[in-house]
Amino acid sequence: MAMIEMVVEGIGIDPHNQPLVLLRDTDRKTFVPIWIGPAEAVSIQMELDNRQSQRPMTHDLIANIFRELGIRLVKVTVNDCTDKIFYAKLHLQVGQSEDSIQEVDARPSDAIALALRAPCQILVSDSVAQKTGIQVEEADAENEDGLENDANSEAPASPEEINKFVKLLEGVDLGEVENN
Repeated sequence: MAMIEMVVEGIGIDPHNQPLVLLRDTDRKTFVPIWIGPAEAVSIQMELDNRQSQRPMTHDLIANIFRELGIRLVKVTVNDCTDKIFYAKLHLQVGQSEDSIQEVDARPSDAIALALRAPCQILVSDSVAQKTGIQVEEADAENEDGLENDANSEAPASPEEINKFVKLLEGVDLGEVENN
């Protein structure tokens, strides 16, 4: 199964006040929104903001247990989406042997919260990205003056790109990120 490495773009709130985590690939061509619970949204956002609570939250506790027992979270994978329900797995290395990888079923929100704490890769299957993701096309290789765009330059987005993002983020509030 082909996998795409993703990073957390941010936490948002949809028009129905439901939190979501927005994943994106490293090339910024594929964005995958996953609706999550409020507690998981807070946990993910706190880790993104590099903030800690006075006492360990659930995901902090699990990460601490893994560390104390010598269990390493190698990667998390989002493998399936059926009837708008996403499925993920934790890939845990138990002991020193790299052959001792155990896969544990998890909600994507929990898997992502733990991946940020490990830290480790977040991978989304190509089929999930195709089914649920928003694909953003690259801008044309030439700009209006007929000059080639430098691969590292910030080219303006095409109208199609803008429309895809408008549909994705319509009513979504990604909020202001505080640097506390």
